[in-house]
Amino acid sequence: MVLQITQDAFDNTVKENMQEFDLSLTDAIKDTIKEYEAQGVDLSHIIVDLMAVNIDCEKLHEAVNALKSYTAGSSVDIQAIKPVLTCIQTECKRGLTYQVLAGKDGTYKIILDVLEKTGVPDESILECLKTLIALMTKQPDLLDEQGLKYIIKTLDETKNQEIITSLLKWVKECCVLHEYNRQHIFDAGILEHLKPLLNDAGSDLLCAVLGVLRALVLDDDIRVEFGRSHEHARAIASDTLASITNLLEKFKNDAAVMNELLLTLSALLVRTEFCKKVDDAGALTIIQKALQEFSNNDKLVRQCFKVLKALAGNDECKTKIIKMGAAPVLVSTLNQNKQSAATASLGLACIASLTLRSTENSEALYIAGAPLVIIETMKIHPESESVQKNASWAIRNMVSRSRQQNKEFLRDLECDVELKEEWTGKGGKLQTDATKAK
Repeated sequence: MVLQITQDAFDNTVKENMQEFDLSLTDAIKDTIKEYEAQGVDLSHIIVDLMAVNIDCEKLHEAVNALKSYTAGSSVDIQAIKPVLTCIQTECKRGLTYQVLAGKDGTYKIILDVLEKTGVPDESILECLKTLIALMTKQPDLLDEQGLKYIIKTLDETKNQEIITSLLKWVKECCVLHEYNRQHIFDAGILEHLKPLLNDAGSDLLCAVLGVLRALVLDDDIRVEFGRSHEHARAIASDTLASITNLLEKFKNDAAVMNELLLTLSALLVRTEFCKKVDDAGALTIIQKALQEFSNNDKLVRQCFKVLKALAGNDECKTKIIKMGAAPVLVSTLNQNKQSAATASLGLACIASLTLRSTENSEALYIAGAPLVIIETMKIHPESESVQKNASWAIRNMVSRSRQQNKEFLRDLECDVELKEEWTGKGGKLQTDATKAK
């Protein structure tokens, strides 16, 4: 496991090095970095030059102090805190340095205390949640037991969809880059609160729910050697795949929501039986129509390619995709979007997956004109490693069981090759010094 420290611990060590060794601030920072790196401490989430950064933080400090005064005691000055919270949001959005300073000033605890007071109007709750999002984006370490309890309590008691939407956006930020937050949030039973929302939510709330589901299956915290992303994905998929797939039909004309649904499906398809579950719910037909109707929507096309690639991991689904007539659609869509390296790379990866160990799929894509599109895409993006790699895999899989396609790709020159074995072993046992002595 990678060792980690807090921002305060790092800053205190810098101060100690300055005092004990009479170092300048710059030299003390350098020594502190070397000291922690020698111990194997991960400093990726630490602002190492925070003490040396000359920033104008007076406005932020004033806003936090004002928030303290307005929220002291059992009541809250509702009218006064709104502009203060807006100011803190604005300052935090200036960069991580300001977020860290706001965190050190106790902003997180003050806001949670406000949220837990009785009689706080919905408008103020929303401003508090927006401030937490601004404060904790890329700074999820602030979440504690008090915050976790508030999340679950709010999901239990609140019916206001706007508040739940903001709450879930905050939850998502708490999960990004923090494995233990993900585990604690998942173990607190958040999935049971999210499942009902999938069926009754409006588009904004639905997107927020899907964002949390994806965040719970991330594996992006380098401080933790082994996470639980696969276990989370398996549990979430088992309970939600059917509902998410059914929503594709409901929002088939809404490109933004479709994008979120497909992005979530691709994150959850971690087992071959899940692919079959999505297929049984009718996803293949909807995805094929989406490729046709939104072929110029680069973002949505990428998600369609990703889901089809994931579904191709199941041999039955892989065969069905092409039998449904997807080959011409895939080739045409790739051709339309080949100028985008990111989209082209995913389209090529999709073709590679569909043609792996499948002569029939390879033949269908060949007839649909895949060779020409693949070669043209490679020429457009000669410097893109992902495009060249996925195109090579696609060519390899198409040709390996359909040798007649060689002439289209020029993959094999069909030259006569004579192998000269310059040296061959005799197959005898290797004698060690110990066996010789015997």
